[in-house]
Amino acid sequence: MTIHHRRHAVELVREVMAHGRDSAPPPVLIFEGDRGSGKTALLTGLASLLDGRVPYAHIDLEADGRTGTPEVLYALAFHLGRPCPLYGTLHFPRLAVGKLVMDDDTLDLRDRDRARQQINALLREHRGVDRLVTTLREGAGDLPAVLPASVQTPVRLSTRLLASVIHRLASAAWSSRFVLGRAQKWYGAHGAPRPRPPVETLIDLNRWHRRPGEANNARQRDDLLWAAFRADLAAGLGRRLRRPWMPRCVVLIDNADTRLGRHFLIELARGRETVQDEPLAVVATSRAPFLGHLPEAQQRLLAAEEPLASGRDTDQPRPRWVRYPLPALTEADVVRMAREHPDLEPRIPRQIQQLGQGNPLVVSMLLAAAHEVSSWPEGGEELALALARLEPAPADDTDRRQFTVEERLIRHLLGIPDANPLPVDEMDILTTCAAARTVEQATALAMRSGLLTADGYAGRLGLMFDSLRSADPDADPPPLRRLLLRRLAARDPDGGDGWNRVHALLRDQCRARDDRIGELYHALALDQLEEVSGHVAAGVGAVPAAEWLAMLRAVTRAPTRRPHTAPPAQEAHRLARSTGADPESRLGRVTRLVVGLRLAADPFTGRLRADLHDALKRDYRALALHFPDDQSLLVAEANRHKGWADQWR
Repeated sequence: MTIHHRRHAVELVREVMAHGRDSAPPPVLIFEGDRGSGKTALLTGLASLLDGRVPYAHIDLEADGRTGTPEVLYALAFHLGRPCPLYGTLHFPRLAVGKLVMDDDTLDLRDRDRARQQINALLREHRGVDRLVTTLREGAGDLPAVLPASVQTPVRLSTRLLASVIHRLASAAWSSRFVLGRAQKWYGAHGAPRPRPPVETLIDLNRWHRRPGEANNARQRDDLLWAAFRADLAAGLGRRLRRPWMPRCVVLIDNADTRLGRHFLIELARGRETVQDEPLAVVATSRAPFLGHLPEAQQRLLAAEEPLASGRDTDQPRPRWVRYPLPALTEADVVRMAREHPDLEPRIPRQIQQLGQGNPLVVSMLLAAAHEVSSWPEGGEELALALARLEPAPADDTDRRQFTVEERLIRHLLGIPDANPLPVDEMDILTTCAAARTVEQATALAMRSGLLTADGYAGRLGLMFDSLRSADPDADPPPLRRLLLRRLAARDPDGGDGWNRVHALLRDQCRARDDRIGELYHALALDQLEEVSGHVAAGVGAVPAAEWLAMLRAVTRAPTRRPHTAPPAQEAHRLARSTGADPESRLGRVTRLVVGLRLAADPFTGRLRADLHDALKRDYRALALHFPDDQSLLVAEANRHKGWADQWR
């Protein structure tokens, strides 16, 4: 996904970077979206725009390992310390001094006099600025490695980068005397209720870090490091803090809804409550809302394309948090993306959008894969060809493995790393659950599997369950569910958890609960076309048009396990004639509607759909005469299909 597909998101970032008329800190801006919604790509694009213009840091808080607040602060300091015109080079000596002392596990905490001597010797050993910068880099662990590709610094090249940074740092103004003087002296005024010798605070910092489980040690350690980080940032920016035309420095945090991310952001927001001229704009991403424990007055949810400044009384305080759910790609967005593949068959992007449902990752990967297909079948299953292709070979210097496009999408949507095999048992259960029409049905199937117990979800089901469901059961399925339905269709249909057995079970459950629409939906999934068409035809003229249309739409969302081997209009004609209904009768027209709408709802149906929609238009207009209460609703449906027929030509 390129950055121009998220222009409004970029504008929101510009708003939080700009200094307002008041001195209040800007809100933390959180972009929300499912896996594949383009959150990481957005931050990567933002990093490319910021690089060389504004000091920024870009970190991913989903990183494995023993990472906490100290490591995140070290990574922020290291990234923000890269040279930048207008801002110069930001230095973090207070934070580096604290890190040096904090990590010395040889410090004798039983003999305070000896501990003082050890700290003084340690700081003398690291009196060069270059040693302090190296200290921050090492303390950050793997976090600096999440820089975007445009400015990525592989770990093996870090010494070369450090040499460049150190060259700029090695000036008279940043002598070792300054580092050991002002930075160390700062600790005398912090970490205790009243001023005291700095070395005493540093001894306490070491103790807090080595014994984090005692009392409030971890909290005191983190608070002191935060204060050191902020003091370094304010000192580094100096007068620039009061220049309203200079944008704030930017922190980009990916996967902030992890435990570490939530903790870190809340600490950050707490520390800026009383700050004037806040120097940082914080932009984060999240797969799910995580601010439910905070008062509503402290947060704000933006609608699509809504600017940050709208809807707020100037006399009201700014919210501390602003959430912006990233909207799905529109058909116009997909058309613009398809222009990057000018040789692509023009109807394929419409099928891709139907499968991807605006998910940027799914759409972009399928467009790239479809571009590599040399010829398309006359019947259908075009997207199956794209999904079966191998993704581009990974670079030799990465650990990324090569999969088919279909497996890559499943892995990404489920969050399964390359190094791990697909979890067979959990994939089997998720595949079975994909047959469900509602969350309640999926829950019942999960309980049969043992993945759902009285204690909650087990395995990946707890993380991925929501992504299997749309908010509206009659809406088009999300891409993950479509891909899992393909796996279900590949099973023996009459096996224990095969297509026919699972849908028959769900049909019977709906019948027992008197859920007529659900019963017909699963009956159609079982290809019981005569039964479904007969019931739908019985409602023509007998129920209000709006109710009848709603039932028709819901039922014809039923998936099919059969491949599409003929052009859509021919396939629809064959299936409708197989029931034996008179083509000119009411039942015959309803049967064609049921078949045609089901084919039109399937992204794997062939791309030659103009004749299919023309036929649907004619049958809607003919059946409109049987609804004296409101013929206009069916005429409107006919006109919609007329428009779609033109788009598919």
